[in-house]
Amino acid sequence: HDPERSALSAGSRRGRQFRPAAETKTGGNKMLCKPSELPLYRPLNQKIACECHQRKTDGKSTGPVGAIEEGFRAVRLQVQDASNLVTDQKKQIVNLYEDGKKQTKFIHDYLNQEDNTMPRIGAIAIGGLAGLIFGLRGGFFKRLIYTSIGAGGVASVCYPQEAEMYAQHGLVEAKKFATIGYNFVYGVKPGDKQLELPTIPSNLGELKDSVSGLAKSAYDAVFPEKK
Repeated sequence: HDPERSALSAGSRRGRQFRPAAETKTGGNKMLCKPSELPLYRPLNQKIACECHQRKTDGKSTGPVGAIEEGFRAVRLQVQDASNLVTDQKKQIVNLYEDGKKQTKFIHDYLNQEDNTMPRIGAIAIGGLAGLIFGLRGGFFKRLIYTSIGAGGVASVCYPQEAEMYAQHGLVEAKKFATIGYNFVYGVKPGDKQLELPTIPSNLGELKDSVSGLAKSAYDAVFPEKK
């Protein structure tokens, strides 16, 4: 035999014997799968589609059970939509309330500043004009009362300390005239001992007794019993 041919044939047999399995099957150096394609390298956020989950998502109930499920599903969706609508409306109302509160506080603080005399006068005039507009359908006295209430209300906001002082003075005068009227109803003469005003009733029963007693006293004063 030829020595060179024997060496070549032996080398070819050795190459076929130690060639990798992937190279012999695929016909090249390309590997069957990459390491990144192994299950060990799957991303953490990737979901595994199992057979039971696939059956739940694909399978739909039929018949009466399916109709009941669809009915509950429709009701649940409607309730959820209504709840979302109510939540949105509530947020809008709260936002409007907060904005109005901020604007009112800003106007109140602005009018309470001592240097803002002209804005105070303008606000009082606007309040009186608003009261006059509300009392246009009435007579002269109604217009006068509504105008006074509107202007006085705004003035109490612009001048809170003066308003408190005049309010206390008005309460004292009102109590004095109420005492005079109360004594007149009970028939107390100027030289007699003056009666004090009764306390304010705290419940419905006390209010009923007070009103009935006052009405009886007024009736006796107007229509005295003949002896």
